[in-house]
Amino acid sequence: MIKVGEVSGNLTTALEQAVKYLEDSDKINKTLRGILIPNIAQFILLLVLLIVGTVVAIPAIQKLYDTMGSQTTLPPLSIWFSNVINTLIEYWYIPVVLIAGFTTLIIWYINTPKGKYNFHYFKYTMPVFGQLIFAIDFSRVMRAMLLNLRNGMRIQESLEVAKNVTKNFVLLSIMEAAINNILIGQSWIEPFERSKLATPMMTEMLKIGMNTDLAEMMEKLVEYMEMDIDNLLQKTIKVLPQIVYAIVGALLIFFVLVVLVPCIEVYMGGFLLSAYGLN
Repeated sequence: MIKVGEVSGNLTTALEQAVKYLEDSDKINKTLRGILIPNIAQFILLLVLLIVGTVVAIPAIQKLYDTMGSQTTLPPLSIWFSNVINTLIEYWYIPVVLIAGFTTLIIWYINTPKGKYNFHYFKYTMPVFGQLIFAIDFSRVMRAMLLNLRNGMRIQESLEVAKNVTKNFVLLSIMEAAINNILIGQSWIEPFERSKLATPMMTEMLKIGMNTDLAEMMEKLVEYMEMDIDNLLQKTIKVLPQIVYAIVGALLIFFVLVVLVPCIEVYMGGFLLSAYGLN
């Protein structure tokens, strides 16, 4: 944004927009961290309790059954998960190698041109966050173009300068296609429309601007994008906790079935009846 301000000759406005962008980004990050960090910590804690309980409690309960001569058996789910954990502990190097190899393969693929493009496209289409990420990037591009247009730049030059405010390959390719369309006398808005990432409202406002006053309409578009980003953020704030709670809840239920149910059975003492031949 500072570079855009220098090129367009309106550095003061560019700095104001850069500061506002940083403040908005910080606000969004704090909001998302406030939702994710406590729930991730709870998930990790439950996972640790599940593994420790399976490694320590399940064998101790089975040993108690054997010592007392009880015919009571552990729940099938507890036995299965205990066998899985024991196998992973015994052959720990296999999952470590698989995870390391898979991670290396993903990193290598993402660093290739095609892989980076596909990864950036996934960022724009991923559930929950995709629309919000695209809206923020698109808003930055429109702000940069608006600065340039206000200072007398042509649309092609404005696109050339504004494309530097994003590092996403998908949005960069769309803007390159828009520039190429201008060179061959076609609509520069068409690549945004064809991408299916920009909403019909965004592209229609740009089309109206081409027939009236583009700078004025783009200013209205930026205002609309601010409201749209706020709405998307509110939707994300509502949906994200539900997803996280569902994951944590599923793990909690699994923990209860695998670890707590056998512990409760020991506490109730039902295995003693079997041990003394009363059951």
